[in-house]
Amino acid sequence: MKQRNGTASPTTMFVGALLVAFVIAAADSIAIFPSDKLSIAEGAGFLAFLDTGTAPRAGQWIHCSVKIDNNQYSLDSDQVHRIGEKTTVERYDPVRCGVRVKNLQKALESKWTLYGTDAAAEASTATLEVTVLSPKFIDQLNVTVSGSSTMATINCPDKDSARYCRIVDAQANVYESCTKSIDVTQPYSHFWCHALFWGDMAERVTKINVIVQENDRDITATVEETGDHIVLTCQYRQSVSLCRALSESDNRQLMLLDGHLSGRYSAYDTKISKGTCSLEIKKPLIAGDIGVWRIYQQLNPTDFTGCVFDLMPVVAKAGHIRAKALANRNDRLKLEAQTIEIFHDPRTAVTTKTELSCSVPYALQYCYLSGPTGGDFAPQRFDRLKSLGVCQFEVTNITTGMWACGINDLNGAEDHLTYYNVSVYQQPGRAVIGQLTASAGDREQRLLCKTILELPIDICRFVDPSGEVHGLSDMMKPSAEAHYRYHGAGLREGECGLEIVELEERDFGRWKCLFKVQNREYEIPLDVVEEAMSVGVIIAISISATIVLAIVGFIAYRKLNRRYSGPSYTVSSSMSNMSNGSHQS
Repeated sequence: MKQRNGTASPTTMFVGALLVAFVIAAADSIAIFPSDKLSIAEGAGFLAFLDTGTAPRAGQWIHCSVKIDNNQYSLDSDQVHRIGEKTTVERYDPVRCGVRVKNLQKALESKWTLYGTDAAAEASTATLEVTVLSPKFIDQLNVTVSGSSTMATINCPDKDSARYCRIVDAQANVYESCTKSIDVTQPYSHFWCHALFWGDMAERVTKINVIVQENDRDITATVEETGDHIVLTCQYRQSVSLCRALSESDNRQLMLLDGHLSGRYSAYDTKISKGTCSLEIKKPLIAGDIGVWRIYQQLNPTDFTGCVFDLMPVVAKAGHIRAKALANRNDRLKLEAQTIEIFHDPRTAVTTKTELSCSVPYALQYCYLSGPTGGDFAPQRFDRLKSLGVCQFEVTNITTGMWACGINDLNGAEDHLTYYNVSVYQQPGRAVIGQLTASAGDREQRLLCKTILELPIDICRFVDPSGEVHGLSDMMKPSAEAHYRYHGAGLREGECGLEIVELEERDFGRWKCLFKVQNREYEIPLDVVEEAMSVGVIIAISISATIVLAIVGFIAYRKLNRRYSGPSYTVSSSMSNMSNGSHQS
């Protein structure tokens, strides 16, 4: 009823208030899965449903709908609602009252309200606040680094919005982070950022190319020669902290600071604030002055850069020092293969990294590393080391075989090769005396196993053929009656050895050398083999045979001597008798 002035009567207002209260009370607010707030990347999807806290059952919800921006969408059937050009909304499943949303767009960033009516005609509602993130998907990203920098930082695109990132380098090393600091070691390097944003099920991959500005790191090497001195200068584009000069012929190092003078050597016009590093050598040159000099600055404990010079024994004119060194460099560089021993325990997942380096007395244009099965290895810090004539590589899990480092410059002569003979051991030791051949009674017979790289041994033991264990150490003093003693230079020197004072029958057979290195135990088999015939027996038999032969020979001689001397004596007697008889007649 209305009053005549058009206002509602008190009775009508009271009834309306009761209806509103009934509706509000009837639509209970319950939890929503997974949360009442979601941040979703644009283009991704999400799931949400009314969570009653009990196990879902068929027929639990008789009506279900969702309200988005004042638009109501029924979820009572398997109908798929298209919102805009890309987004689709459908019911979560026939049992639960919820939504499956695909390809969410920024325009739908709002509050989503789910309404459900159960079989008892009780209404439930829940509101989900949806935030749509708009990360930039970048297929490739170029990062330019100053040539004077020793380190750089790479970041995944929109790293602050990402839920998860991992960065993978060219060697397939994985770093669980959205950002990474790297050493600037070469003009070009590549990384891949794998990122997941809210709502992503698949990673978004961006290739990051790190490019070093080469011109920013130019280093100029010059040689000045007069009748009085030779000046070697390394000019940087920016200031330096300090410089050092290294003579490879006698391993001398000279510090180059402004105004320094020491005997025949001086820093000449060195000005570190202007990046000038010079070494003056007064004439006449001595033997220690001849050869390769490197002027360098150390950027950190493992990184340096500079110039290389090669002083020849005879210098005719200014500028001929470097030119002559380049012309004859192949005759001077005759390097034998370097032996490298590596230990890699196959029982562990630890990655071994081996550094290989080669050097020449001239600036490099390129260098490469080749292994037994080929391979593509990028030199480390090449931009900084090439002017020093140095090339370095880092090899992960290096393999046994012959490796070669090739170097050349702009002149295009034959590549200079440095060889490395690499041996990879699966245990950190080897048998120095693996088999001992001897006889019972032989004294001071020894077995020895030794660690590679002179790794110290924690525990040294030998197991004899009967299985008995003998602990040995250079710190133990054996008794005079001891049958076994320690043999070797010491456990700290990596030697585990056994000396058998006098061989007995029980000592022949398979022995085991057990040693503990870096908290792991290792075993090397050794053999003590009984000699077929000892030296003493051989000598005795030889002497006996000689005596027997001598006796047999003597007897044979006597027999022969009797056979021929008898008749001669008889004939002589007959002739004598005949002579006497004739005289008598």
